Amino acid sequence: MIEKISKDIDKISFRPFDLELSGVGVFPNMRRINVIWVGIKKGLKETENVFDQVENRLTKLGFKSDRKKFSPHITISRVRTGRNKEALTRQVLELKDIEFRVFRVDTLRLMKSVLTPKGPIYSTLHEVRK
Repeated sequence: MIEKISKDIDKISFRPFDLELSGVGVFPNMRRINVIWVGIKKGLKETENVFDQVENRLTKLGFKSDRKKFSPHITISRVRTGRNKEALTRQVLELKDIEFRVFRVDTLRLMKSVLTPKGPIYSTLHEVRK
């Protein structure tokens, strides 16, 4: 499937765009923090457009659509335990409105993730530069 997916990714249409990151939040909620993320302030529509094209192409290849609504973000951490929850909650709240730098999005990558006890190992399987 990697070859088919790679060929479909080559066909995705987008122009390079600026992405501005802003704010720190959590999934699913502050009582049970599993993921810490940074939100997208600028480039949201462009990101959603790329997502829609990828999802459309993958469903045509037989993959199931994600039932959850797409929530553009960048995961910065996964939380494994409830240790130091109060300190973590304080830190997230302090950073909830932080502004990050803007960067240019001009590449789409098909990534492989191998989960290990020490954390995931990522590698690029295919890359399209616009």
